[in-house]
Amino acid sequence: MSRRIRLLNKWLLFCILLAICALPFSLMMVDEEDGRTPFAFSMPSDDLVLMNYSHTARHGRYLVPLDDNTKNAAPYTSKGETFVPARFLAKRLDTTMTYNSSTGSIKLQSEQCKIEFDSKMTEVKEGLTYIPLRKTSEAFGRTLQVHNGVVLLSKTTRSPSNDEWEEWRRELSAYLAYDAYGPYSVDMQGRFLALFKTWSEAVAFASQAPGRTVLYRGEHTLWDPTKKPPATIHNSGAPLILQLPELPRGCEVTALAMLLQHDGVQVDKMELAKNIRKDPTPYVKAGGGISFGNPHDGFVGDIYTFKNPGLGVYHEPIAELAEKYAPGRVIDITGTSFDHLMWTVGQGTTVWVIHTTLYDEVPASSWQTWQTPTGEIQITYYMHSLLITGYDESYVYVHDPLGRAKKIKREAFKRGWEQMGSQAIYLAPPSTP
Repeated sequence: MSRRIRLLNKWLLFCILLAICALPFSLMMVDEEDGRTPFAFSMPSDDLVLMNYSHTARHGRYLVPLDDNTKNAAPYTSKGETFVPARFLAKRLDTTMTYNSSTGSIKLQSEQCKIEFDSKMTEVKEGLTYIPLRKTSEAFGRTLQVHNGVVLLSKTTRSPSNDEWEEWRRELSAYLAYDAYGPYSVDMQGRFLALFKTWSEAVAFASQAPGRTVLYRGEHTLWDPTKKPPATIHNSGAPLILQLPELPRGCEVTALAMLLQHDGVQVDKMELAKNIRKDPTPYVKAGGGISFGNPHDGFVGDIYTFKNPGLGVYHEPIAELAEKYAPGRVIDITGTSFDHLMWTVGQGTTVWVIHTTLYDEVPASSWQTWQTPTGEIQITYYMHSLLITGYDESYVYVHDPLGRAKKIKREAFKRGWEQMGSQAIYLAPPSTP
């Protein structure tokens, strides 16, 4: 054999060995369908890892969506059972799925086994049918292990290490379905625990154990009992905007204009008055009773003049309107405690609230019962809106759209605010890139 041939063979052998060594790394750079970066090529290719509220799962090396058409699809727990979209499980467990439209039942079947769920055993969310995970995994020979909301389906009985569980948790926590299950997350020492749709539900869960915090969409801390606010704070810089003469009943949108402009959103009170959701229910007084709109549903009556009947609007339409100008940053903490309200202001933010023109609670004689399209409601014409700008040991400092008060006694403020339903809205800081 000539020297040239021997040299060529050596180079050929070197190239083959190089290709074999590089194969695992090349596999890591190729995704299955959706272009996401795979992870941990040592993981068995058939292992399936899911996490409650995460719209993304791990199947072997790959990150995969639970549904190709919506990010709202995610596992959740109901009545002690974890539910997962049926179509996703059928695909990932390599089975065929059939749906009986007349009975609402779903059947998953492979060459070895099958399982069928009637309509009572399934749940439907936003057009997707969910089935119980444990029964499905057992039917198709998968070992199911659960660790703090993370679920592993495997053909083996191996027990992942704590580091593996936490790595999966960190990875899948980046894909939480906030829009479907709520923007309020509860964490403990940086570890995600659960999602909630309302502030009150989140803080009630967080309060059950020390060390828990409430975050908004996993970024902005809404409540941390270990972080003490200052004894005194004045958040200067918020503009004082007066509702008169253009908006005799426009205190709520005027206070919202102050909140938004303080955050750099250039929108005026008149634009907000035009765009606030309205409740068009007409004012009718008959038989000793009053029928009118519901401020929870939209602005009630005429915002521009006292010549026509009117009242105002509550936090829900205001939060909806604010979302148009500061998307993804509107935090509605209605129903929270006065201490938490002051904690929030103490973090350096201004807060929109519903209060009263008396700057205290309103006597019972000044309340009325209205019949509205969405139910009976108690109202008072003394309702008012303010922007909280600070506090000290004696006072809560405010911007009043009527230009009357600059500060209110803490106890009086607390009474009036709580009487009006503890309504409060503020803006989270912009997300950092």
